[in-house]
Amino acid sequence: MTNKFMEIKNQTEESADLYFYGDIVSSEWGAWESTDQYPDNIKNFLDEVKDKPNLNIYINSGGGSVFGGIAIYNMLKRHKAHKTVHVDGLAASIASVFAMAGDKLVIPSNAFLMIHSPWVGTQGNAKDLRKMADDLDVMEQGILNIYQENLNVAMF
Repeated sequence: MTNKFMEIKNQTEESADLYFYGDIVSSEWGAWESTDQYPDNIKNFLDEVKDKPNLNIYINSGGGSVFGGIAIYNMLKRHKAHKTVHVDGLAASIASVFAMAGDKLVIPSNAFLMIHSPWVGTQGNAKDLRKMADDLDVMEQGILNIYQENLNVAMF
């Protein structure tokens, strides 16, 4: 068991299963539910299964933190296992981004991938708000780069 928030299930000699069934948060402090995931938790999981040739990733998440999700995407993408991503219900927002880390993407006809521009709640003066709009444009371009780099993912 990695920690109280994550348990490696259905691990065999050949594969391990990773579930994203909650919100994506930046750190353990943001994890309000046991199903919430964050980069450090995923790093620890991937360290434990580094020698597995196959990784099954199951997603039913409304998304969450852009930067937490991008960190998760990059860690998953670097992992040497063959990754099969299953969208069990919803891969929304940043969860749709790290779904792209798979070598194979399985989205049943009754499941959904929701893609949208990043958004944020903010406050400040006009200069602060203009800067935030510029920052959102940069974040969006980074997310679009991920989608574009993965257009060849096998979808079933």
